[in-house]
Amino acid sequence: MDAKTASRLKIAIKVAIVVLAYAYAGYRIATAPDIDLLPTYFSEMELSRCLVLAAILLLMPLNWTIETFKWQLLVRSIEQEIGFGKCIKAVMSGVTVGTITPNRAGEFAGRILFVQKENRAKASYLTIFGDTAQFCATVIFGIAGLLMIGNQISEAIPYNTLMIISAICGVAIIAIFIKFDSIVNALGKIKFVKKRFEKYVPQCEIGIKSKLITLVLSLARYAVFCLQFYLSLRFFGIDIPAQSAFAAIFATYICTYLIPSIAAAELGIRVSFAILFIGIFTTQETAIALASLLLYLVNVGIPIAIGGIFLLKEKK
Repeated sequence: MDAKTASRLKIAIKVAIVVLAYAYAGYRIATAPDIDLLPTYFSEMELSRCLVLAAILLLMPLNWTIETFKWQLLVRSIEQEIGFGKCIKAVMSGVTVGTITPNRAGEFAGRILFVQKENRAKASYLTIFGDTAQFCATVIFGIAGLLMIGNQISEAIPYNTLMIISAICGVAIIAIFIKFDSIVNALGKIKFVKKRFEKYVPQCEIGIKSKLITLVLSLARYAVFCLQFYLSLRFFGIDIPAQSAFAAIFATYICTYLIPSIAAAELGIRVSFAILFIGIFTTQETAIALASLLLYLVNVGIPIAIGGIFLLKEKK
């Protein structure tokens, strides 16, 4: 294949990915539950609801800024000169590519386009490490949320006991996370893995300081989108105690995360779990579905659109 044909093929692939991502995300939004009722909630809004909506929108760039800074922190171990601007392009492009892959597995593919070719294997590894940190945050609070909901339903186990169980699970998860690179390196030495996947599993050592900062940033990002979800519930008139709301939100996120799916189909899964858990405390199912839809539009829909532009403009 000559260089001109190869260049055209790469462009065609990128265009196909972007068009498919846009189309699939648009389809999920258009067919979301009660989508036709969404405009009615934006008509004649009082000041308090306008402020809530503004807070939801302003938290979106904070959410992705934290994620970008986290990725930049990790990737700088292999590319010291990579700037924040290039990193945010990489993260947004990753969102677009991840839209059409199971459980956003393709996010790293969009990101590594923005690093040097010789560093892409390690950049993939570091991206997965960052995602693992986010997964740890989701699991730690998700377990606590499920236990809190279980306690509110049956009160079979004392609340303090549930919190101790959550704390033990949290410590165990963090300990595994701290040893993440050691575990991967050990697996990479297994004969079967080494023979077939050696070049795809680079030997990396991530410093304890970087690990802790990555985990703290992941917890901060988790706090941001949980707060967005809570504000979204309030925007649509769901007024339940904050403790119950956050317990249901934690449970919704962990169950959504653990169910294998294509990212664009995540909306329907999240709505189902949100209705299941938040519906324990309120009968406003339509408002719950619309709150989940608004969060998807702000946190995923906008980045998909932005990432598509960055992906098309990237020459690699």
